Amino acid sequence: MLFEIITTTIMSGVAAKAFIAKQNLTDNDSGKIQRIISLSGLNVKDGKDTLTTQLVRKQKHEWGWEYKYRIPYGRSFEDYAAKQKNIEDGLNNRRQQVDLKIDKSFLKNVLQINKTKLTNQKEIEMSFDGLLCIRVYDSPLPSTVDYLSGHEWKVPVGQTRDQNAFKFHDFEKIPHLVLGGATRYGKSNFINSMITSLVHSEPEHTHLYLIDLKGGVELSDYERIKQTESIAYEPEEALETLKAAYERMRELQEEVRRKGKKNVQQAGIKERYFVIVDEVGELNPAEAITREEKAIKTECQRYMSQIARLGAGLGFRQILATQYPTGDVIPRQCKQNSDAKLSFRVQSAVASRVVLDNEGAECLPQISGRAIYQTADKREIVQTPYITNEIIKETIEPHFRLETPKKEEVINVKQTPQQPPRTNTVTFEQV
Repeated sequence: MLFEIITTTIMSGVAAKAFIAKQNLTDNDSGKIQRIISLSGLNVKDGKDTLTTQLVRKQKHEWGWEYKYRIPYGRSFEDYAAKQKNIEDGLNNRRQQVDLKIDKSFLKNVLQINKTKLTNQKEIEMSFDGLLCIRVYDSPLPSTVDYLSGHEWKVPVGQTRDQNAFKFHDFEKIPHLVLGGATRYGKSNFINSMITSLVHSEPEHTHLYLIDLKGGVELSDYERIKQTESIAYEPEEALETLKAAYERMRELQEEVRRKGKKNVQQAGIKERYFVIVDEVGELNPAEAITREEKAIKTECQRYMSQIARLGAGLGFRQILATQYPTGDVIPRQCKQNSDAKLSFRVQSAVASRVVLDNEGAECLPQISGRAIYQTADKREIVQTPYITNEIIKETIEPHFRLETPKKEEVINVKQTPQQPPRTNTVTFEQV
């Protein structure tokens, strides 16, 4: 009896394998991709000859397949990126046409197990490193991920392709972060998730310098919490907030020096200071109308550059976000000192290069929260967590101050001594 069961199981497995092979389910999609590329007009006519997109190599991974192609002369990566949706739709149409009906009763259970996998929608990613790389994923990323609080100075970034993996950004290892993305794709949601995680994980050691140049619509919820040192809604206020952060940084510099240490970690200082600017493009001097406005924005950029250069070892972390990624929107020093970038979908390859120094963000699907997280040694597509207003409120309410600051006290919530009026631009000193 046992022998019959084993024999039946083996034969069922062989039959299932044969059926799947007959339906071309174990095969890769290289031929399908090349046909779609050809039908999309990406091959090049050279007289009577046709220069085709040539498959160089293919490799199977746990998540799917990776294909490398040599593209013909006269084509660029942007040409293929523009056809990404065509390729993805073509691959998914083939999978939807698989006939799952079969009369063999002993295969029904096998096919039922695989039915969900066979009908999943594939997703693809494209990049270029001398060869066109197309990655075809068997399973898509979830379109929604619930908020997950971080730990210590690690904040949640998002779900990766590995369904059991969740990416965190460690501000102790990578102090500064640049964010980019078109409106409504999840940038502001991520900022709220990050702040909420910090307040939840390190409420006694988190200090916030917040600049919300969207008129306060995103960060005003944090105006009353004790972690907020200073908050600004206009460029003039932003200058005061950045100046307060800079002066605190110099105080810490002196403290670390007196202790004979090189950084706050060695000095045993647990405080961390987060300078968060939502819509850094509003501080671009090139966009100023008046001479006075230009001077204010120039000083703001100088403060941000100084914090980016000196702040890492002094416990300062700078997060700059923009929905208008143009060449001059992010100060050069700030970007050079930010080893981590997070970009949601943008409108063009140029905008992607501004944030990531590379194309790709313009090819992201139109899914809110989908982003590319890039560090010096790795680049991953993630689905960032969605945080609700209820979670934010529940987290920050225990940290409200007893009294609401008056309007004139909002700029510097901790009521530091009033600075003298501005007369000259600031001179910075690096020690």
